Amino acid sequence: MRNASLVLWSAVAVVLAGCGPSRVPEPVAMDVDDVQILRTYGWETTVSDPQARWNPESNQVLARSVGGFVLLDEGHGKQQYFAAKDKRDTSHPVWISRLQFAFGPHQNVIHTDDGRLVPNSEGLTVVSLQETSTGKDYAMSSQNLTNTGSRPKVWQKNLVAQFEDRIVIIDPFGKLSEFGPGFNPEPQRRGTGISWTDHPIFDPDYWSGTDAKLGKLLIRWYPGLTTEVANAVEAAWTADGGLLVTVLHHEPLAGQPWWKAGSDVWYISGPAGHPILVAAHVHSPAAHPTQPLFIATDNVTGAGVLCSEDGRDRRELLEHGEHLSWNADGLRLLAEDPSPTNKDLRYLQVYILRVGKPLQRTTAP
Repeated sequence: MRNASLVLWSAVAVVLAGCGPSRVPEPVAMDVDDVQILRTYGWETTVSDPQARWNPESNQVLARSVGGFVLLDEGHGKQQYFAAKDKRDTSHPVWISRLQFAFGPHQNVIHTDDGRLVPNSEGLTVVSLQETSTGKDYAMSSQNLTNTGSRPKVWQKNLVAQFEDRIVIIDPFGKLSEFGPGFNPEPQRRGTGISWTDHPIFDPDYWSGTDAKLGKLLIRWYPGLTTEVANAVEAAWTADGGLLVTVLHHEPLAGQPWWKAGSDVWYISGPAGHPILVAAHVHSPAAHPTQPLFIATDNVTGAGVLCSEDGRDRRELLEHGEHLSWNADGLRLLAEDPSPTNKDLRYLQVYILRVGKPLQRTTAP
C-alpha cells in the first residue's frame, strides 16, 4: 500500500491537471498609488536563509529552521517547529497543497576533494500535515519521494526538480522522467509554460567547461514553441500568463551580490509578445497573483518597488525588503529583513495591504 501522503498528493494532482492555461489578455494598467499598507506583523527566524513560502490556500507561512522547518501564523504563540527526518536538509520548500509540501537538499551535487561530482542522494521529501482536534497545531508525517533531485517546483500534477545538469519531472508516485538539459526551472503552476537557464549562473558550473557567467533564459510556452531572452534570470509567471524576468547588464562581480553588476526587469506578455523593459535597476520580481503589477527590490537602496506590468507606474512601497512574495489573494506581502537582534539571522515581515481595482486609462484627445 502506497504512503498516504503520496495518495493525497495524487488526488490534488488530478484537480490541478484539469486547470489549463487561460487566454493571455492585454495588460491593464494599475495605479500603484492605490496600494496601501494597513498594518504589519512578523517573526524572528533561527537561520540566515529561511526561504519562506506562503501556503497556497491560507495565510500560513512555511520557513526553514535549525534542524527542520517551522509553520508560522499571525498571533502570539502561533509558531510550530518540526525536526527534519534523518536530519535532512530542508532547502527550497514548495507547497503542493494546503496540507502538503516538498523540500530537498541545498546542493544539487557534491564536489569531492578529488574532483568527482557525486549526485546528492538525499532526494526529495514530501511532508503531509494533519490538523489536530484542537485546530491549533498539526501532526506531521513525511515520505522520501525520490533519492535524487533538488529545488522542487510544482508543475500541474507533477514536481519539477534539478538533477545534475538536467531538469527532471517527478510524478506523484516518485517516477522520474527527463525533461532535458538546463538549470533553475520555473514552471507555470497550473499552465503549460516552463522556463529555465542554459547555465547555472549563480552556482558553480561543473558541466559546460567555460567561464561564462551569462547565458540565456529559455521559455517553453507550450510544446513546440520556445523563445529565448539573453542574459535573463529569475523568471516569475504573471496572473495573465506572461513572464517577468531579471536581465543582467554584466557578468556578476566576484565577492559582491550578483545584482551589483546591474539589472532590469523585463516583461513578456505571452507567446507572441516581445520583451519590454518595465523597471530599471531592480531585481527579483514577484508578480501579484490577481493584478497586473509586481514588486521588485531596488539594486541600490534595497527598497521594495511596486510597478505596473506595462512599466508606466513605479512607486517605492517598502523602505527595505528582500525575497518578496505575495500571499494567494495578494492582500499580504512577505519580506525578508535583517534581524534587529542578530545580524546573522533574518526577520520575516508581513505587510497587510489594501489593493484597489485596476484603473482604466484614458487617452487625451
